[in-house]
This record gives sequence, structure tokens and C-alpha cells, in this order.
Amino acid sequence: MKSKTSCFNWTIFKKNVTHYWPIWMLYLAYLLMTMPVTVWQMSTVEYSKEIDKLSRMYNVMQTVVRGEIFPYPTFIISAVAALAVFSYLYSAKSANMIHALPVNRLELYITNYLSGLAFLIIPQIIAFLATVIVCLMNEITCIQYLFYGTLAQMGTAFFAYSLAVFVAMFTGQTFAMPFYFVIVNYLYVGCMYLVSEIIVLLTYGVVNAWNPGKSCILSPLYYLGNNLRCETVYDEATNTVTGVQIHGMYLVGIYAVAAAVLIAAAYQLYKRRQIETAGDWVSISIVKPVFRWGAALCGGVLLAIAFTSLVSSACSVSIYPCVLFFMAVMGFLCFFAAEMLLEKNFRVFKKRRLLEWVGFTAAAMCFITMFELDVFGIEKRIPAEDEIEAAFVNMDYPLQVAPEDIPTLLAMHEQTVEHKKEYQQSEKQGEGFYYTTFRYYLKDGTMLERRYPLPVAEQYITDETTPTGWILTLECRPENLMQNMFGVDYGENDYVSGQIDLYNEQGDVNNYGLDKEELSRILSALEQDVREGHFESGFYSVHQGNTVEYYNSISLDYYSPIGDNDNWTYYYMYRSFMKDEDVYMGRAYRNNTYLSFGPECTNLIRTLEELGITDDTWHLYTYDEYETLNQEIMVSQ
Repeated sequence: MKSKTSCFNWTIFKKNVTHYWPIWMLYLAYLLMTMPVTVWQMSTVEYSKEIDKLSRMYNVMQTVVRGEIFPYPTFIISAVAALAVFSYLYSAKSANMIHALPVNRLELYITNYLSGLAFLIIPQIIAFLATVIVCLMNEITCIQYLFYGTLAQMGTAFFAYSLAVFVAMFTGQTFAMPFYFVIVNYLYVGCMYLVSEIIVLLTYGVVNAWNPGKSCILSPLYYLGNNLRCETVYDEATNTVTGVQIHGMYLVGIYAVAAAVLIAAAYQLYKRRQIETAGDWVSISIVKPVFRWGAALCGGVLLAIAFTSLVSSACSVSIYPCVLFFMAVMGFLCFFAAEMLLEKNFRVFKKRRLLEWVGFTAAAMCFITMFELDVFGIEKRIPAEDEIEAAFVNMDYPLQVAPEDIPTLLAMHEQTVEHKKEYQQSEKQGEGFYYTTFRYYLKDGTMLERRYPLPVAEQYITDETTPTGWILTLECRPENLMQNMFGVDYGENDYVSGQIDLYNEQGDVNNYGLDKEELSRILSALEQDVREGHFESGFYSVHQGNTVEYYNSISLDYYSPIGDNDNWTYYYMYRSFMKDEDVYMGRAYRNNTYLSFGPECTNLIRTLEELGITDDTWHLYTYDEYETLNQEIMVSQ
């Protein structure tokens, strides 16, 4: 009679449950605090009578489900559970003893895997049932959302634990396992971030190349943390809560399928694992070169970026050779530090490894050089006119470029790229330039932004065929100036109050409040000064700080039909501007603007005199005049 082959050992399972009980008990305590206890606490809070019972019920459920599906605690417990049940692999004595027992590796693997998974799933079921009871006791009947949340939580736990077990098979070090687990969860986004930083360092005009997209699904914890979420659903007509929605359930399904693959892959690694690798940082021989190169590349690039940024901020250096130098040095240190961990020895500077490091350095430098040579066309990337939904330029202030001016804007952008060396020379000198941003919102939903140091010497300012001169011409247009002062759709503003600070010869201040008639006349005078170009001298890029302004300032309060109509908000949040429900506040949102002006604003000054706001007692003082007045008062005292 043939002996029966078992795939599960009840004795080992019971040993795991009783020996590692603090793990699942701690997780259970956490779940009980964040689910049934939270429901009970929120149910005892007295709400305003304006909040109906149904909205209150959905708010409670949304808070509980949001905490339930939060992935970080589940990933942490998953790593701890995997580390615990497979801890015998990290000690030579324990590994030899366990594998000497009359059990095969399949039986050991399945038993330990199910033990650790039970540490997560059983507490989740208990917490779910306890929460259902508390909900029903408090007349919260929408428990279907709690069920959906528990399914998402279980799916997350299934994937997180499977990934942790898979990672556990790559090492024989207790400390290395959680370290690798964190790396695996953030490796893709980390590498993409390092590449984006290299692009920013070496590519002319690029200030932010970090653009995480759907490919970041390869970094599970990062992606789940950003995309698995819960929110309440509102009825726009009645502005009441009508339900709860969990976003990202499909992600849990995708990761659950991936978990099944990881389970099979982890077993194959375990079946071929050598017992002698207990205590090694990497237990799979084929992975050791990957470990060396990965440590050298990631560590070398990160340190090269850090040191290059530090050196370039302290002195004027060429970025490209600086990055290559630090990449070679830091890559060397990281490469052989990784080799020391693998060999558990300091004597690692062997000919074979030195040749391997040379090969790595050559590959790394070729990789960096590709960005310096703009092999990928990032530096020369200028969108076509038919790709653009909206275009902005920001020198002294952000302004939207009219559709008919977009072809000229693109030509100026191209000219800026062509004059790279000339413009960078101005930047290296540390003066005579002004950073200017070209921002394009494209029809495909993306955004392209470049920032350049445009020279502001006299020959550029006066020449409208240069980017500097052309942009300044746009800035001087009255409609752009008015939009910068009084916001988007400024013509529809309803001005309700205003104030101007006045001073006398004794240094006293008079915060003069403007009535409706005074507001109307002052606004007309302001608009006239704008049309006549009297506010243009406030541009730093033109006058380099040599403008004369009054110490007095005018403050105006107004309502806008579109709510918050700030020009800078419109520039930075063009796609969501007036699309979020929080923006639809109409007259409920009060805007405010502070205006500085100088002696050249003749219409405004004359209007203040005609209205009797400024007279022989209350004056307008420039900054220099006000400082002189203060000094005279201090001397007289």
C-alpha cells in the first residue's frame, strides 16, 4: 500500500498560530479599534439637526470603510507574518532542523503560507462581524458597503502576503527581508523618480519631469495607497449624501490574480532553495549580479544627484561632467558595498569584480549621456499648434496666450531652445536674466511645461522679435494687466468696499474707507492708468528694481460671479478651475486685491486729490520719503 502524500501539516499550523499569536492578536486589536469601536464612537456623537439620519449613517460608513481599506497596515502585518512563519529559513540551525523532519517542502510551504494568511484573514472576518453587530445596534443598515470594504481588504491582504512570501524566498537574512519588501513596493516609482531628476539636471528647460501614470501599478503599495479610496456620493440637486463609493476595486482584482502567480513562483524558488544560503543577503545565485548593479545604479544616481545639486548651488560648475564624476565615484562605493554584503567579507576588490564595475560604469555613463545629448527629444519637444488646448506664459505674472498668438508663442519657444548656450551664459553670470515659464495644456489631458532663464538686457527688452521683448509686449496689454490685478473675468466683478492707507507729517496712519462713489471713480482712474501704460514700470524684468512706488497701498474687496477668480489659481489649476463644486460659491466668495502704485499713475493721483482723500494733511509717500519721515520723527523725539 502506497503512503499518502500530504500537502498540509496540522501540527505545524497549530505551532505557528500559538507561537506567533501576538501578530494576529495585535492586528485584530487594530481592526477592532478602527472598525466597530469607530462606529460606536461616531454613533454616540450628537450631530446638528440639519444633518438627516441617512446622511449621518453614510458618513459613519464612509469613515469606517476608508480606514478599513487603507493598505499600509495590511502590508506591514503581511511582511511581519511572512517573516515569522518562514523565519526558520534565516538561521542555518533552524533550516537544517526543519528540513530534517519527515515533511516535504510542498507540505512545509503550503502549511506556513496558510498559517500566515490566516493571521490576516481571520482577524478581518472577526472585525467585520463585530462591526456588523455594532452597526445594527445603532440602526446603521447600509452594511453592504462594509462587506465591499472587507472584500477589498481581504484581496489586498492576499496580494500583500503573497508578495511578502515571494520576497522572503530571495534572502537568508532576517533584516534584509522587510528591507527588500519595501524596495519591491517602491522600486518602479523610485527608479522613475531618479530618471526624472536626471532629466531635470541635464535637460534644458525641464523643471519637473516626474509624471506618475498607470505604469506605477508596478509599485503596488504606492499605487494602492493613491487609488484605493472611499468617498461619499452626493446628490447635486439636494446637496445630500446618497451613498458610499469605493474606488479601485478593480485594482484589488488585478493584484489578486498577480498574487496567484506569486504563490506559484515563490514555491518554485523555495523548492530550489539551498539550505546553506541561510544568513545570506541574497539566496538565489542568479540574482546576485542584479543586486550589485541595482544597488550601484540606484544608490549611485541618487548620491550623484545629491552631490551635484550641492556643488552646483555652491559654485558655478558644468552639470554634465559633475554628474558623471559623482556617478563613477558613488557607483563604485555602492557596487562594492553591495558585494561586501553578498560575500560577507571586505576583501572584494578582485579583478573580476573590478572589470564588472568598469562595465557597469560605462553603461551608467552611456545612460546619463543620452539625456545630455537629448536622444529622447525631451529638450526639443515643442507641441504642435493643433495639440494645444490652452497656453500660458509666466515672466512677471502668468497670462493666458490668446489663440491667435499661439503660433508666435511656439516660434518664441523654438527660438529660446535654439539660443540655449547664450541664455545659459546669462544664468551662469548670476544677473541680467529672468526665469520664464512656458506652460501648455494639451488636448490629450497632459501638460507640458518648460522654464528658461531669459536675458533682460536692454537689447532684448526693446526687440519684440526676441522672447523677452515679445512676452513683455503681452504683459503690457491692458486686458492682461487687468486680469492680473483683478482676476479672471474681471469685467464682471462687483466691488463692495475698499481702503487706502494715508500718512501725515507726524507719521500717523489713516486707514481711509472708500464709499461706493469713491470706489467707482478710483476704479475708472485705475483702468485709465492701465490703458495708458502707467503700471508697466512695476515689472522687475524691465526695471530691475529701480521703480519708485508709494508706501501707501489700496485694498479692494469684491465679489466675482465665478467665485474665486484668482489669476494664479487659474494658471496652476486650469483644468479644475471652476469645475470643482467647492469653487461654485458665487457671491459667497469674497475676493481681495492689494494694489501698489507710483507717481506715474497720474489719473489715480488726480482722482484721489479731487475726491479730497489726499490733501494738505494726509499725503502719499514713496518708500524713500516715508523712511526719511520716520527718521525725522525719531530725531525730533
